[in-house]
Amino acid sequence: MQGHPSICVYALGRGDLGQLGIGDYSDHPTPTSLSTLVGKDIVHIAASDYHTAFLTDEGEVYTTGSNDAGQLGVRGMEEQVVPIRVAALDTHMVTHIACGFKHTVAVTETGALASWGGDEYGQLGFDSGNIVDGVQPRIVKGSRDLHFSRVAAGGYHTLALTGSGDVYSFGDGSSGALGHGNLDGCSTPSLVKSLWGLGVTQIACGENHSAALTVDGKVFTWGRGKYGQLGHGSTQNIKLPVAVKALVDHDVIQIACGGDHTLAITSDGRLFSWGHGLWGQTGHGTKEDVLSPKQVHQLEGRVLVQVSAGARHTVVLLDRGEVYGWGDCEQRQLGTCDSEIQFSPKLLFSVEDGKRPLFAVAGGEHTMVVCEHIMEHQQGHLGIERQLLDTSSESSLVEGSATKPCLPGGKDVDNRHGSGLRPMKLPSLLQIVQNVAASSRAIPVLAHALEDIFSSVRFLIVVFTQKISRNINGDENQIIDRVHSRGEDSEGPGLDLELVQAIYHGVLQLLNPEIVRKLGEAMVRLFQGIEKYMDEVPESLWEKVLLIGLQCPLIGENGPGDMISVHLFSIFHRISASAKRKMCKWLRTYPKDIFGGRFVRGIHRFISNRETQLSSSREGIHSDVLGSLKALSILYEADSKEVLVPYSDFYNTSISNHASLEDDYYRWSNVKFANNDVPIVAFCQFPFILTPVAKSKILQLEANIQKTNQLRLSVMTQLFSAELQNPFLILTVRRSSLVADTLRQLEYEDDLKKPLKVIFEGEAGVDEGGVTKEFFQLLIRELFNVGYGMFTYNEDTRHFWFNRDSMETKHEFRLVGNILGLAIYNGVILDIHFPKAVYKKLLRESVSLKDLRDLEPQIAKGLEELFVYQGDVESTFCQNFQITYEYFGEMKIYDLVEDGGNITVTNDNRERYVSLYVKYLLEDSIREQFDAFLEGFYQVCIGPALSLFRHEELELLICGLPHFDFDALERVTKYENGYTKDSQVIKWFWEVVKSMSLDEKKQLLFFTTGNDRAPVGGLATLKFIITRNGDDTDRLPTAHTCFNVLMVPNYSSKSKLENRLKLAIANSTGFGLQ
Repeated sequence: MQGHPSICVYALGRGDLGQLGIGDYSDHPTPTSLSTLVGKDIVHIAASDYHTAFLTDEGEVYTTGSNDAGQLGVRGMEEQVVPIRVAALDTHMVTHIACGFKHTVAVTETGALASWGGDEYGQLGFDSGNIVDGVQPRIVKGSRDLHFSRVAAGGYHTLALTGSGDVYSFGDGSSGALGHGNLDGCSTPSLVKSLWGLGVTQIACGENHSAALTVDGKVFTWGRGKYGQLGHGSTQNIKLPVAVKALVDHDVIQIACGGDHTLAITSDGRLFSWGHGLWGQTGHGTKEDVLSPKQVHQLEGRVLVQVSAGARHTVVLLDRGEVYGWGDCEQRQLGTCDSEIQFSPKLLFSVEDGKRPLFAVAGGEHTMVVCEHIMEHQQGHLGIERQLLDTSSESSLVEGSATKPCLPGGKDVDNRHGSGLRPMKLPSLLQIVQNVAASSRAIPVLAHALEDIFSSVRFLIVVFTQKISRNINGDENQIIDRVHSRGEDSEGPGLDLELVQAIYHGVLQLLNPEIVRKLGEAMVRLFQGIEKYMDEVPESLWEKVLLIGLQCPLIGENGPGDMISVHLFSIFHRISASAKRKMCKWLRTYPKDIFGGRFVRGIHRFISNRETQLSSSREGIHSDVLGSLKALSILYEADSKEVLVPYSDFYNTSISNHASLEDDYYRWSNVKFANNDVPIVAFCQFPFILTPVAKSKILQLEANIQKTNQLRLSVMTQLFSAELQNPFLILTVRRSSLVADTLRQLEYEDDLKKPLKVIFEGEAGVDEGGVTKEFFQLLIRELFNVGYGMFTYNEDTRHFWFNRDSMETKHEFRLVGNILGLAIYNGVILDIHFPKAVYKKLLRESVSLKDLRDLEPQIAKGLEELFVYQGDVESTFCQNFQITYEYFGEMKIYDLVEDGGNITVTNDNRERYVSLYVKYLLEDSIREQFDAFLEGFYQVCIGPALSLFRHEELELLICGLPHFDFDALERVTKYENGYTKDSQVIKWFWEVVKSMSLDEKKQLLFFTTGNDRAPVGGLATLKFIITRNGDDTDRLPTAHTCFNVLMVPNYSSKSKLENRLKLAIANSTGFGLQ
């Protein structure tokens, strides 16, 4: 093992118990070298009142001083005057160490805690009431699983910091120093819940008080406050961590606790102190206690890079390599002083002494300084800033730990000397990933970094917070600059989406299963932590983490991604309404490829991998699936306000195809109209995931239920009364008087829910569905005839609209509504051409200027131009709040507001003008007609199933698809009575069909199914059968439209088949052919 001859440790002050390690029991007023440590590269020192511990770069621990409770970790001696190696730790590499009054605690490379010494208050964390002292170092049970990184020790209590920024405490709690909200002691590491999610980077302990520094530069203190050492302006003890308000506006980068005083260094190198001042330890030149942080002005103009506090004195290291101290000098811990109290900073070491201080540590009443001899490197008089801040990022990332200390200005420390006295600094994940790609030596570093950052709420947010300027391929320090309390931008979450994507991509591109496992485990711990504490901390603390997690490519995948997804979606299930609103706002700022390609598809993958959980049960939706649906619903809501992907991207075919829709409908309908809070029990409560085919099945199920109920009611009525009732709604109509006959027979509302049968007078068709289809087509054709006067037709848009000047009564419009409702409930597609505004109004959705484009595109365009015009609207458009229209050759005027003719449209009131204009055209002008139409529609469609539909889907349900995929129809067609797909006539048939014009294809569809539009889901969902109808003949093909059966003779040639088929479809009106 090679030594480091240029490193030397100096000690001064009290040494009566060997705590200086110099080899005697004397006090030393001048810095004296520890000869036994020559050749040892000491990177960290911890010191209590009476013992001192040294940590080498090889992970070895040396101790000296009092051993009355076994705090040195060696047996058989009361004290030790020179440092002795703790042999019991030889099998462990130690990375950090701390000394309490009579106990010592170390952190190993694996993240475990090892402790020894006095344990009367449980400060060793062993939870073993029978053992008072622990002479030999022992691993604290369960500590390795928590991945500890730092440790701090007070008089009789201990703090431990995990790599993910969580703080655990144990030991004496009588002053509240454990931060658990009570005065109880604790003998095992217990989480300080108040600090969860804040991202703590440094911890410190006084005798009976504690402090923590977060990654955002905020200081929290708790415990004994008798002398103001907590900095809250009082002398009260505090049992929970509380932020030091006086430092909120200062970016603190380092803290230290003395016996009863506390210090903090800011990013600009200033020092603040507070607490007990009797010995001048606060550095303010007086003995008075300081109850709130106050800047130490005696060092004003100088930049501090490190501070340490003893029981009653303070030492600091300046950027130029000088060590100063002040406070108690009775034991010569500050060297030879003029008095027992040193009020002003006294120079202890400087570069000019031939040695460059690397860091300084204040023990109880002694001081330790680690120096590097300048003569070893011919660098002249370089300051500590130059020596520490000229970094080599590659070597530190490959060989160092995942976290690095930081100095004023956000600069990194190249070596590990004194790093244990400074807070952890988050590493550049991107740089580490790039290093791993270049060299596998960096894999352990990446594993640790992923474990620490991806299991920490705050660290994750800080790492991925969008910087003012960042070049992914640029300087590492630029990428990972400290992020202070800067909020998100006005719309988005303020996350660097490119960096998030680059990290995920870089990690997965390594194709290293162990790294992927580490990432997965860290994210599971992250979300488990949120699940556990989300009700105890503000949602703003962790909201953004959900978006970072949702962007992970592992979401929805088997393996690690499955458990990540389960816990992530569980959180989405529980977030508040206000958090959902904020999430929606943020999601609308995401690019479409991430929103749709990563978020939406990831959730769909997760659901698809859970087909066994999709089948309905009495309990409702499985919790895992429910959580994913909650997440998807937030995405859907965001997309509804800012369209990023088509609404059809939210359809989940696994649920639509595999869930028991019947059971789902029953559960949903039973809770839909409950008076209290409706529980989530059915997929129908997330209608956006159901395909139009699934929704139409549910609607038909509802229709069949209503028909069955009406049949039963009719039967029961006949049993208990003399009145005969037909269980069917039978319409007997004449082709010559279709509207009048229908209107007369649809008088009773209850009859509308009965199964429908249609009879054309004088015709032989038996209604098994086909007659009904033709009835609807003929009735719609007549009602929508412009000459009839109920509707107008726009040649440009090819849409019908309600005639505001119609002379027809409300009954006729109610009949049209009845017809639409009956068509839906009887599975009949109608040839209706309404603008989308009609379907929105049917579902009671609001309409806007955008909807006017389908009805009156020129008017809509004019209103849009007026609305966005940059100049003077009044002089340019010359409009007032009136509308002029023609009424049977006469010009009529309608006031949009009272006295509208005298109110001109200006820049200030144009928004109201446009809104009123649109409202008049789409609502007010046709209110009487549309209300009757709506009433008729809901006389039939009274069930809840209709609420599942979007207006686009309702149009599809009523009108079907306007385009045809006959290749899909060929794939699903069945053949009977001797025909197969390989029969010659069948081959000719499909050749003929595919060569037909669009009109001929529509005629064929009408001839065989009774409708010229494809059903919901397309022709692939049509049950179509072609059956052989005898041998070669001159007879025409025939069809049973009620069963979608086409009967084709075995024609002898393709030309004959084509001739006979086209002749048949051209003359298909009426049912005499059947």
